[in-house]
Amino acid sequence: MAVSSNLRQKKVHMALFYNKKVRKTAVGLFFFLALTTLIYASILPQKYDIKVGDVVQEDIRARKDAINTIATRKLQQAAADAVSKKYILDHNITRESKNEVTQIFDSIRQVRSRDYLDEQGKVNALKRMIDKNLSEETYMYAVKMDNSSLMELETITKAILEKVMEEGVREDSIDRAKTYIIEEFRNIKIPQEAKNMGEDIAFSAIKYNMVYDREATEKEQQEAMNSVEPVKIARNQILIEKGTTVTAEQRELLKELGLLAQDRRANLTLLAGVVLLVAILEGILTFAIYFFQRNLYENELFLSLLALIILSTLIISIGIKTISNFLIPLAAGSMLISILINPFIAIISSFIMSIIVGVMLGNDFFFSVVAFLGAVVGVLCTVKVSQRVDLTKSGGIIGLVDFILITGIGLLNNNPLWTTLRDGSWGIINGILSSVLTIGTLPFLESAFGITTPIKLLELSNPNQPLLRKLMIDAPGTYHHSIIVGNLAEAAAEVVGADPLFARVGANYHDIGKLKRPYFFIENQLTTDNPHDRLNPTLSALIITSHVKDGLEIAREHRLPASICDFIAQHHGTTLLSFFYNKAADADKKPDETSFRYEGPKPQTREVAIVMLADSIEAAVRSMSGPTLGKIDGLIRQIIKDKLADGQLDESDLTLKELDKIAGAFSRVLTGIFHTRIEYPDRLKELEGKQAKNA
Repeated sequence: MAVSSNLRQKKVHMALFYNKKVRKTAVGLFFFLALTTLIYASILPQKYDIKVGDVVQEDIRARKDAINTIATRKLQQAAADAVSKKYILDHNITRESKNEVTQIFDSIRQVRSRDYLDEQGKVNALKRMIDKNLSEETYMYAVKMDNSSLMELETITKAILEKVMEEGVREDSIDRAKTYIIEEFRNIKIPQEAKNMGEDIAFSAIKYNMVYDREATEKEQQEAMNSVEPVKIARNQILIEKGTTVTAEQRELLKELGLLAQDRRANLTLLAGVVLLVAILEGILTFAIYFFQRNLYENELFLSLLALIILSTLIISIGIKTISNFLIPLAAGSMLISILINPFIAIISSFIMSIIVGVMLGNDFFFSVVAFLGAVVGVLCTVKVSQRVDLTKSGGIIGLVDFILITGIGLLNNNPLWTTLRDGSWGIINGILSSVLTIGTLPFLESAFGITTPIKLLELSNPNQPLLRKLMIDAPGTYHHSIIVGNLAEAAAEVVGADPLFARVGANYHDIGKLKRPYFFIENQLTTDNPHDRLNPTLSALIITSHVKDGLEIAREHRLPASICDFIAQHHGTTLLSFFYNKAADADKKPDETSFRYEGPKPQTREVAIVMLADSIEAAVRSMSGPTLGKIDGLIRQIIKDKLADGQLDESDLTLKELDKIAGAFSRVLTGIFHTRIEYPDRLKELEGKQAKNA
């Protein structure tokens, strides 16, 4: 039971492994996590475990431009404290004070009307009714004075009190208001005793009527605080100097900037920001690949390569930014992506990488612009790259563009000339470094991912390649045949928009399997003796078809790219060896047709299909007697028609219109090779004969 369960789990795991969607999802998830980790690690500031009173052992610097919130809050508080309090005049309080004066004089009149009391009794009664702590003299004079004087004093007291209070009396200015009352009474022509009584009553009734206006005060304080310029901290500014004893304020500043080891909150905020940024950037890259390069989206191997190049470029950038931010070799990654994958994706990837570089450099996107434009120039320089020396030239062009760009921006910013030229020189070094990294890395990526670049194809097309030299020496007929097939394939590929270089190089190697038994193939037979005349047709067919398998073995021994191996495996498709099949049919009425067919597969690409047609057509035209333009063209179209009818081109995506163009290209090349020779004059023949006899 356990064995069955383990077997079932193993099958599930294998099914997941071979599922393309699962593999693509795994690549995308790995890229997301790796990119997030890379950015987060590069921008995470150094943390310090320090306490108040500790002596710092190194200068603690700001990792980015920031605001000193502590110093800014101090300035804002000082500005708020400098704002005077705002008051509002309350007229109700003035009326209350006047009413109190009225009540006092009413009480005086009421007591004065009590005739049954003597003077002292009236004073005592008045004291009980008016609990205002008036002076003894006031009580005595209030009882003695006549009614008209009392009424006049009431009017004067109310008028003076109202006048003083309407000017506004604050809590801290009561004494000053009383001084004003004394001055007012001094200017009134009444007896001094009446003045003293009026002052005493006014003093008892006066109140502060300027009420604190909290809303207006706080509004003005807020405006004052808002007008304060924030105290800025520049990147790399020293926050605490080496050897300084840490104060509470300095430690609070480090906490505000997220530089304390105990503060985990800032780390989580930073991580959340990185996650969102990576999600957006990877989404843009995925969108571009899915909608504009669907074939790349379906190839998880290329997706893995793209992720590897981007991550490797950024890792190198992190290491090299310590020397100079202008030295970041973003162009190296863009050139690799352009050569190995696609120029369009290289442009998109350059944009993504430049944004990330700007973030890693403390959100300084000036360097992003320089890096991005250098990367774009790198892509443009590699669109038509054909050999490794072109990459060296590309490095020089990138360096020159970076130098001009950095110098131009430096001059626009009025930077010192020496600083501008120094930064520009880093741009030149950047271009050289980018080309060196590209040249050094390209062969390893080509080999690891089985990608055949134009540079690799040109290297393989070199006649001094060991395998081609061996083919030229051991099977010269096959070598010559392959060269002509290559010329045919190149011409045909050009007219249908296929890859001419790829087709030509594939043709050069398509028949290397014939090296194992070269003399069993007619193009290598120097005499009329044909070994197949003595062999059973079935054995002959086996020998002929084996050159495909032999070719694949030789290709693996010499580590030829998989794309070139496709030419070897597919250039015959499942074609029937009709000569040997018919020969066997004459001897045996029911030969097994599968024994006389190549194993295939059929051509999967246009380039391989073109080589298949060129291979058959070159051999057929070579065997023609008295070839003419019409005969050659007719034979070409007949062979293409036969291959089409046999289903050999079904999987190659070639259209009938393209096949017509291919036939025309083949015809032009072959009529140039097998042209009619001009007959020599008889006299010239005689001279040649004598010359040959003397020799």
